[in-house]
Amino acid sequence: MLHTLRTGLQFWRTFIVLLTPILLSPLLSIGTREASCGFVILLMSTYWVTEVVPLPVTALLPIVLFPFLGVMSTDEVCVKYLKESNVMFVGGLIVAIAVEHSRLHQRIALRALLLIGTSPRLLMLGFMLPTMFLSMWISNTATTAMMVPIVEAVLAEINQESSLQTIKEENEDRVAEVEAAPPRTAPADSGEKKAKKIRVMIYLSVAYAANVGGTGTLTGTGPNLVLKGMLGTLFGSDTPVNFASWMGFAVPIMLVNLFLTWMWLQIFFLGVPWGKNKMDIGDKDVLRRVLKEKYEDLGPINFHQGAVLVNFSILILLWFFRDPQFIPGWGEKFIHEEVDVCGETKHSQLVDDASAALLIVFILFIFPSKLTFWPFVPLSSSASSPALIDWRTIHDRFPWGVMLLFGGGFALADGSKESGLSDWVGRQLSILDGLPQGWVILIICLMTGLVTEVTSNVATANILLPVLAELSKSTSTNPLYFMIPATVTCSYAFMLPVATPPNAIVFSASGMSTKDMMSVGVVLNLLCIATCVLAVNTYGLYMFGLNEFPEWASSLSPVCK
Repeated sequence: MLHTLRTGLQFWRTFIVLLTPILLSPLLSIGTREASCGFVILLMSTYWVTEVVPLPVTALLPIVLFPFLGVMSTDEVCVKYLKESNVMFVGGLIVAIAVEHSRLHQRIALRALLLIGTSPRLLMLGFMLPTMFLSMWISNTATTAMMVPIVEAVLAEINQESSLQTIKEENEDRVAEVEAAPPRTAPADSGEKKAKKIRVMIYLSVAYAANVGGTGTLTGTGPNLVLKGMLGTLFGSDTPVNFASWMGFAVPIMLVNLFLTWMWLQIFFLGVPWGKNKMDIGDKDVLRRVLKEKYEDLGPINFHQGAVLVNFSILILLWFFRDPQFIPGWGEKFIHEEVDVCGETKHSQLVDDASAALLIVFILFIFPSKLTFWPFVPLSSSASSPALIDWRTIHDRFPWGVMLLFGGGFALADGSKESGLSDWVGRQLSILDGLPQGWVILIICLMTGLVTEVTSNVATANILLPVLAELSKSTSTNPLYFMIPATVTCSYAFMLPVATPPNAIVFSASGMSTKDMMSVGVVLNLLCIATCVLAVNTYGLYMFGLNEFPEWASSLSPVCK
């Protein structure tokens, strides 16, 4: 019997794939578009949470199911898979890959480490600051993977220069050695424990800095772009969330949370900074020499890296100053006038962030990476130069599945709006109108923090944000008041190795246990959520006008005066 059960459990994915639509089929018997859309949403949510099917493949289901169930036509669904937010993601990520391809990110990280210091506390901060900064612009996964070899080189040097052995020892086949060796003394045990603490602390600092850093910009992590796309799908393009306003709100939270992470890791592993917890990790000059050698191995900055840096900087400036709100942006030079149903003229920008991103992408593919042609070299020795980035590199390193994941979420949001399901959900959630908004937002963040520990953060945002949009409409609350903190909290996954790719990378590289990560992460989750809730209820209220229900969020037709 037990053997049969074990055999059957091997096929649990098959059972979920087949049984879920059967169990949800009573919804189809209702015969309404709302119920049909609800069937698709619940089916995809189950597949996303359990990951029985690859996440991007599940994201394609609306193209199949919505037309057959009469929710939307195939053309209407397919358009949602390449919205402006998705194209912005494509452009931003191609520029990020160009930065990685030129190895510019390694130069930034090593330079920061050389400038900050090599004591245990400063060394950890030296790893966290460049990791946070790079994660704002390039993939969290790529940033963490790039930092791991640098961490390992520093720890290896600590092993040579100090009695603290931070590299995990192999204990297999050592019975004879143990029997022959003298009893281990207490100081040795204490030294090994301290060494392990330093190793785990530094690796965790890298992963957590990557997770926190991604919240700082709209392109830093998937949920931020999901928010931008959801707002456009559900409420149009007049929402106040853009690259500049998001940075104005999220960067202070990011910096505070990085400081809290740095302090909490110190307290957990080394004790309070003002106590007698100084730890000698070897010759600091030697550690600095190791970092300097790695930096010098990169050679002087070349034309390729300089050109990528200039294009990258131009893109950031274009994004930030398109519509900064505190001054007129360059986007106001490209205005479209339209007359609404009341006869009033409204102005809207024709250019969005995706246009700026793809302009820089085009330049990267045509701009040379080497000055190997006339007039920089004699005409007789001129040779063609490769571009700053090539398509093969993009093809191999671009996460194409994330594009589909974004599109699937946008299709679900639009399907629920078109079918009327969103209005039905809003009516059901109106019972929460009596609860204090502060408690509602805290519950939302805690729930989101738990879900994102076991589910993809993009999938979590795709599932929760449309529901929160309807909750806000049913309670006459600004949608951003619920949706922004939930979006930021999607990135606060610090407890489990499977929660985010950075967590998984450092878990594998460091040899830490799941208990180590959970013990540190549970407190850090609560600290970061508290910071986010506090920010939304203080300067966030004035930045986004969260005290009132905005006109752009109303689904009613405008009332003509």
